Order: sequence, then C-alpha cells, then structure tokens
Amino acid sequence: MMKIRMPLLRDSHTHVSFYAALGAAADLSACRTAAAALALIKKRPGPLALARGWNNAYYDLRGAAFDRLGPAVVCNVSLHSFRFNAPARAALKIRFPDIVANIDDQAWVENNLNRVFGLFTAAGGAEAIPAYMERLAALGVWAADDMLVSDDEAALLLGRRYAGRARLWTEPDVYRKLGPAARAAIGGLKFFTDGALGARTAALLRPYRGGGRGLLLHSEVELGKLFKLAARLTGRAAVHAIGDAALEQVLRVLERLAVPRRSLRVRVEHAQLITQEQARRARRLGLALCMQPNFSGDSACYADRLPSAYLRANNPFRMLIDKAGFVPGEDLLFGSDGMPHGAAPALQAALFPPCPGQRLTLGEFRAGYCLPNLEAGWLDLKVDEAKRKVSVKVGGPAAAAGRK
Repeated sequence: MMKIRMPLLRDSHTHVSFYAALGAAADLSACRTAAAALALIKKRPGPLALARGWNNAYYDLRGAAFDRLGPAVVCNVSLHSFRFNAPARAALKIRFPDIVANIDDQAWVENNLNRVFGLFTAAGGAEAIPAYMERLAALGVWAADDMLVSDDEAALLLGRRYAGRARLWTEPDVYRKLGPAARAAIGGLKFFTDGALGARTAALLRPYRGGGRGLLLHSEVELGKLFKLAARLTGRAAVHAIGDAALEQVLRVLERLAVPRRSLRVRVEHAQLITQEQARRARRLGLALCMQPNFSGDSACYADRLPSAYLRANNPFRMLIDKAGFVPGEDLLFGSDGMPHGAAPALQAALFPPCPGQRLTLGEFRAGYCLPNLEAGWLDLKVDEAKRKVSVKVGGPAAAAGRK
C-alpha cells in the first residue's frame, strides 16, 4: 500500500455551467438496465423530468414504458445523443419546435449540439454554478475549463467570481452573441469535427461493428475558416476530434494553413483514437492534446461497436509519451468531461486502466492534471497495486469549501 499527498485537480475539459444547470437531473450513470433507469426518472419531480448519464452500451430508452412516464428528456453519457419520450415531445414542441422535430436525426444533433444543451440548461441557470463549484471542490477539483459557456450570465459569473479557477471556451456562434464583457472572459473558441463513440458518430477510418464510420461535421474548407476565425477573435482554438478520421482532417487542414503559432494556439480535445503517425505530425505542428483518462473505460464498455484494434488503440498514453514525445503538463493535459468528475475516478482510470498502454504514472498524472501546489488543498491517496484500487481523501481549504 502506497500513501502519497498531491495537489488538487485542474480539470482541463468539462462543462461546469451545463452540469450545474442539471443539478436536479436524475443521474443514470450507475444504471445497467432500462428498468433501473426508468425507476430513477420516475422519481424526478416537476413538469419535465431531466436525466443524464444514460449509456446505450447497456440499454436503450424507447417504447411504451418510457412513454408512460410524464414528460422526460434524457442525455446520453457522451453528451451527444438524446431521448425524448412522447409526453416530452408534446410539451416542448411549441417552445423548441426544431429540436423536437430533429432530435432523432443524429447528424442534425451533432451540428446543433449547443442548441440542444440550451433546452437542458433552460431548466437551471448561472445561479446554480457556485453550488456546483463547491461540489467539485469536495471531489478534489479546484479549477476547471468550461468548454461550452452558453450565455453572458454564466460567462460573467465564472469569469469574475472564479477568476484563476475557471477558464472559459465557447462556440463561434455563441461568442458572436455575447456582450463585450462576457466576450472578454472567453479564452478561446471551441468547435467540433466529429461526434462521440457513445452516439456512434465519432469519425473513424475503419467502420464500426455493424457498419458506418461516424460523421465529419465540416468540410476541410469550412474547418480552415473556423481556425482562421479563432486566430482573429481569441488566438486560441479547442477542436473536438475523437476518431482517427477526424484527427486526420484536423492535421491536414492545419498543415495546409500553416497558421503561425504566435497567431493561434490549438488544443485537440479527446484524441482518443490518435495513431502514432498522427501524434508525430501533431507534435510537429505544436498542438496540445487534452485527453480524459476516464475514457480508457471505453475499451471495455464499447466492445459492442468498436473493432478490437480500436479498443486496444483507445487513449494510447504510453505511445504518446514514450514514442511521440508528448509531455504531461506541457502539451498533454488531462480532464474528465464530467464523466464523472472527481479525483478518485480520475486516478483509478489513470493508474488501473483496461489496457497497459493506457496507464499513467503518478508523476505523469500530477504533471498533467494537478495544480502546482497545495495552497487550495490536497489529495491524500492510498494506492493498492495488488487490488488495483485507489482511495482518495480531500483535505485543506477545498474540503471546507465542499462542506458549505
């Protein structure tokens, strides 16, 4: 048993304002059957039951049993797929006609993700953010990047009250609608090149089991225009690319554009299926990768959709560090995407993943995921190699903040 103390986390990829607004939503992440999920949704009060964390590797939510509930809207664990039951469609069609009409069209959803998020966040608001930041502190997360700030209120609250703890990103369309003060709080633009493995929309070079290769959301010309826009407006871009086909498109566009690094700093979000050849090209371009150790679990739960070669290639941290030369804390950053939040699941996934090539050392984890010191608090770890288990206790000011 090894005991060690390390600083709290900086979660470099999550959605603080979105998850805060969903504070009252049913959490389905532990459900492995439709019956268990339906039972939790049924307990939600109010005119519209919200739920998140549904994993379609285990079950789906369709049909009579789902429709017998009151109005219910469910978000997939990937944040890229949704289920509305018949009563919800009837209740929402006047206020959100386009969303109700297109929610089963996955290509439309991927191209209008922030609009769908808006339906969920309409039930909450920025006033829920302080309580959620306290919750994150109790879980060992002191600082976080909010990757899709959706309005002025959230941007101003996070940018002012949590200056130094929150870094803010948003999509180009949202950025244009923000007021001057909110724009000043935004650190960079975020855009998507593909979807997610959970929705079978991450863009792959080889087909999924059962067919299909996912979705590329932009042409190369369109993607190039987005990078140029980011260079002009914020100087920073975070580009979502999970599949190897999406990564290939990003690399080709940036190699062709040759935008000077002083004009645009680019982070690739997720990069789960990056190949060694792509990793070396990314290093030559000066790109940073922001990846999620907890997504290593996709190698176990998505065997229903990914060929075995992709399961083994997912989250190839050892290749990235040992062969391609990425350095945790410099051009390799870590976050959770809120799936789930917290130091305990992050450490468990990093130290004891499904595949050996996904394992990080404690030093690498600390460099890429932790604050530089113990001022805000600390994590007391117990690491049991024999049982492949990590336990975490949060201490210091963060623990006190989480008890408020």
